[in-house]
Amino acid sequence: MAYAHRAGPARRDPDAEGESAGDTCATSFTWSRAKMRVAAWTLVGAAAPAAAGIHVPVLRWVCLAWLAGVAWLMHGLSRRAADESVVLLVDRRGILDRRLLPTPIRWQEIEAICPVDPGRARVVDINLRWPRATLAGARWQVRIGARCQTGYGVPAVTISMLLLEGSVRDLLAAVARHRADLLPRADRGAPPSALP
Repeated sequence: MAYAHRAGPARRDPDAEGESAGDTCATSFTWSRAKMRVAAWTLVGAAAPAAAGIHVPVLRWVCLAWLAGVAWLMHGLSRRAADESVVLLVDRRGILDRRLLPTPIRWQEIEAICPVDPGRARVVDINLRWPRATLAGARWQVRIGARCQTGYGVPAVTISMLLLEGSVRDLLAAVARHRADLLPRADRGAPPSALP
């Protein structure tokens, strides 16, 4: 299993994955504690109106359900904050996002990476050649989401960098190291500092 603390070369076990020890071009992304702290404070702010309204008899159950939902989201954040394993890995095989699939999306399964403004965006959309086949091993929530997205003309896979160490710019740079041809023409071959 790969473990890393920041975007950069992943520390990997070559024997476990059947790869040569010379594959150091992998880039990994883990959960960002700083970004999770901001999300946690946002949830605390979202809970404040419910906590204030719990004294109104008519709204008591609505406020209680609201607070239970916030507590459930806070529990999810705390579990992720304690997890130091790699969430997103870009290497010679493809893109492994453990939130979506237990196996990597291989480069040949990716048709293109959609254009994105790396300075402002927090997500990267990926057009898959065969969405149903690629996502067959995904959790049911991911498969339903992919069908909804493709139904509205949105690419089947969206990779979020919102709570991960690193940025969209780092993810695009990692993709460019392996398959620059998948990136929009404006981003091909551009070093990370040259991306807009």
